[in-house]
Amino acid sequence: MDNTGLSKNDKSLGMAIHLATFLKYFFPFGNFIGPLVLWTTNREKAFIDHHGREAINFQLSLLLYGVIIAAVCLPFVFFHAGDFISILEQLDDAYYRSRSVNANELGGYLTVIFLAVLLAFCIFIFEIYAVITAAMKANNGELYRYPLSIRFIRTENDALTPATAGATEAATAAEATAETDQEVDFTEQSSSNEQKSSENEQSS
Repeated sequence: MDNTGLSKNDKSLGMAIHLATFLKYFFPFGNFIGPLVLWTTNREKAFIDHHGREAINFQLSLLLYGVIIAAVCLPFVFFHAGDFISILEQLDDAYYRSRSVNANELGGYLTVIFLAVLLAFCIFIFEIYAVITAAMKANNGELYRYPLSIRFIRTENDALTPATAGATEAATAAEATAETDQEVDFTEQSSSNEQKSSENEQSS
């Protein structure tokens, strides 16, 4: 452990929780399954609990933003799909017959398509940056709050700092050690009592 009271394993696990969100590029919902498995199996540790909640909250936020964008764009696509198909047919006809197509008819559709692609690309870059930053912070034993993240899953440890997180881990370890010492003392006392009883029986 370092001056934050966190072990190297805790830091590595915190980093892995954030990086596990990239699993969505390999199989569906991997950005939820991976972090959830790592988080729920180690959530008794305050540091891991914080990073697990942050990772899940950020992925839920991105999902919500994606749904909102789709809800805004889909009506446009649905109501103007016929016009868009007609323009594509004109383009195809113009290609084979060397005819010109009115650029004004294409301008609106191309603008919407360009903005949608640009927005999706910006969200992708933003996610990559935020996740890598969070992973680096966790590996350094620091806490991290994702920007623009909605706090769907809250905890009483939301006000944790790296020092208090480490102190919490140390306190938990101290409690576990104290319980172990008590069990050892109880076992030794029981053995001593049994030995005395045995000696008394032999002397009588």
